[in-house]
Amino acid sequence: MDEKGKRFADEDESVNEPEVDEELPEEEAALKHDKKTDKDQRLKDKNSKKLEKLLKKQKRKEKNSDREVLTYEDMPLEEREDDEELSLKPRKKFKLQGKKLVAVLVIVALLFGIVYYAFNTDKLSFHNISNFFRYGVFNSNSEERFPLDIKGMSVATGNFMRVGQDICYTSDTKTQLLNNYGRSEFSVQHAFITPVLTVSKHGALVYNLGSAGYQLINKEGAVFTGEANDDILTAAYADNGTYALVTESSGYLSKLYVYNEEQQQIFAYSFADYYVTAVCLNSNGSRAVVAGISALNGVEISSLYVLDFTKDTPLYFLELENNIIYDVAYLSDKYACAVGRSAAYSVNTYNGEYTTADYEGRELTAFDINTETNTFTLSLSNSGDGRNCDIASYSTNGSPDKSFTVEDKIIDVSSYKGRVALMTDESVMLYSKDGRSYSKKSLNSDPHAVVLYTKSDAYVLCTGYIDAISL
Repeated sequence: MDEKGKRFADEDESVNEPEVDEELPEEEAALKHDKKTDKDQRLKDKNSKKLEKLLKKQKRKEKNSDREVLTYEDMPLEEREDDEELSLKPRKKFKLQGKKLVAVLVIVALLFGIVYYAFNTDKLSFHNISNFFRYGVFNSNSEERFPLDIKGMSVATGNFMRVGQDICYTSDTKTQLLNNYGRSEFSVQHAFITPVLTVSKHGALVYNLGSAGYQLINKEGAVFTGEANDDILTAAYADNGTYALVTESSGYLSKLYVYNEEQQQIFAYSFADYYVTAVCLNSNGSRAVVAGISALNGVEISSLYVLDFTKDTPLYFLELENNIIYDVAYLSDKYACAVGRSAAYSVNTYNGEYTTADYEGRELTAFDINTETNTFTLSLSNSGDGRNCDIASYSTNGSPDKSFTVEDKIIDVSSYKGRVALMTDESVMLYSKDGRSYSKKSLNSDPHAVVLYTKSDAYVLCTGYIDAISL
């Protein structure tokens, strides 16, 4: 081989062999070679990872691309089920949480409704709800609303009474029934000089005191006009339509006549020794309690008769000294109460026994007999001017229930399911029967009477107007 060929062969070998720095020792050259190898390996690993990521990304794109092309029906059943399960899980969780929230809200609403209903059953009656929509919503611009102007009319305090949750009053010219929005249920004219009103669930009975004329008005406004045999002293009206008239009578001091709903006389009884002051009927019109008065040696003696319309003689007769009975009423079919000038009584009409609620020298300023709650309430003044009144409630059998004292002069009282409305010369106050004060409302003119028709709502009779107020 010539010099030139030999030189090219040497160069060839130098290319294929790793370069070695001839100036470095052998060990250092080996270390440098290892480092170069590690670096190349790391670079290879790094490039491999990048390539792997790129491949995975490409596979995902291809998979997504395949799903976009395939319809739901074309997908394999297994993939469809997996896909449905994955997609429904969030929705199921959301629906479950939504149902729980709805259930909680429904329970809260029901609890609130139960509590509200328990304390407002009287306001949520069908009658009041019907009135709300008929007159409070759809007839809100009606001129026939409370307060009702009665200027020019004369309405006695005793001629202002509740019929259910409506108010009935008799003026010197007419008898009218109003609902709690002031809308007239009926209005009936009369020509009585001294009209007196008595009511029941059936309607109203109006008679001309000291004369023979009377009217029966049912809740629908139908009127029956009648004439008694003699001048009328007092009357009563039962829930079933039976009514009683007590009149003067020749040869007797008083006489009781009882009629059924068809105006047929079913009973009569004459009183020879006592002048009748009050009468009441039980709910089915089968019995009566009659109060009378007489005098013996200058001493006033009141009497109570318990009469059964199937018998000719009284079941029971009671004499009560030093008292005048103002009013009597059945609290239940068994018990009746009598409120007098110096004491009140609860009479067991089944055995004739009675309980006395003595006023102990206090003056009766007002009273209320509630046949719905079977109780009666008295306002008894401890001072000569009518102030410092004890408000005492009594149960059906005459036992004391609850009482409290107010400093004001009480001119009228009305009770309803544990509440008591007290009327003064200028306002109405609402209390519980144990003396808890709820509210006080001033009135625009001279007040005369108050009638509660819910636990917190009352009708008031004042000079010139009638109103329904919330207390």
